Amino acid sequence: MTKQNPQEIFTKPILQWWSEHGRKDLPWQKNKTPYRTWVSEIMLQQTQVKTVIPYFTKFISSFPEINDLANAKQSEVMSHWSGLGYYSRARNLHKAAVIIKNDYGGIFPRNYDDINALPGIGPSTAGAILSLNNIEPRAIMDGNVKRVLSRHFFIEGDLAKADSLRRMWKLSESCTPDNEYDVYTQAIMDLGATVCLPKKYQCDQCPVVKSCVARKEGKVDLIPQKKAKKQKRKIEYNFLVIRSEDRFLLEQRDAKGIWPGLWSFPALETDEKVESWIKSNTGINKFNCQSDMDSFTHSLSHIDIQINPVIIDISDTKVQRLKKNMAFIKAQKMNSIATSKAVKKIIDRL
Repeated sequence: MTKQNPQEIFTKPILQWWSEHGRKDLPWQKNKTPYRTWVSEIMLQQTQVKTVIPYFTKFISSFPEINDLANAKQSEVMSHWSGLGYYSRARNLHKAAVIIKNDYGGIFPRNYDDINALPGIGPSTAGAILSLNNIEPRAIMDGNVKRVLSRHFFIEGDLAKADSLRRMWKLSESCTPDNEYDVYTQAIMDLGATVCLPKKYQCDQCPVVKSCVARKEGKVDLIPQKKAKKQKRKIEYNFLVIRSEDRFLLEQRDAKGIWPGLWSFPALETDEKVESWIKSNTGINKFNCQSDMDSFTHSLSHIDIQINPVIIDISDTKVQRLKKNMAFIKAQKMNSIATSKAVKKIIDRL
């Protein structure tokens, strides 16, 4: 297997497959530019295509060019990311846009090292931007590509280890053609996203099934090696859903911790007294406290949060003692600010 030309047994069939079965109507494939590719690649990290599409469309509509993104307030950028998760991606996009505006005159750099040095961009993303825009052939190593390569060439063991990762990068480089590398890069990502799936893999539809070693060994489901899942930390919060008619009290969270910088219902530890918190933080003395909404678990990558919504009705939003990071906001304006999915879920229930 190793003596055969990987581009003959692997690259060529994938290129042929893509011409008939590849995805060609994704929004970031239209009017392709390094900027649009960059935004899509960042959004697609840890997030499925169907989820990203509406976010990408809205984001590009609001920030069609790099300078539009650089000139925007970070809070505005975060509001466009609200509900997408992994919010450091949005902050890094904004930081990188400012750098590109200041250091590159608002023109996305075309040098690999320059791109790789930008906040939030690693070797695979930098390679994808260059390859997909037909600037220069560069290998990539996202999750889909890693899965396809490791199964086809049967790379066992922990792929996160340095020696395995070096081997994977060499494989990716050897399979990347000098011509049509933009098509190939999209094709191998599509193959991993639609055919060579983690569990429901469809080997009968794979263009390289005949040369796939994992298939021959009957070990497709064992490659790549599954990482042992870490036990998630579990915490519990009482969410104070303080409302006055169509307005809700939200507070902007600190830049560190859970939901950094996002607007959220005040979150209290379960041993904190709700009534005393309300009086001391808002000055509100008259309110009706109820807990008629079921608790639910909000899962993040590293933590499971049990949220207990406590519905609190007040008659007046003209409160004199609100902190600077608090505001009463109309429900219909929630989509224009950066909130977490947990907040949206509660609003939808109400």
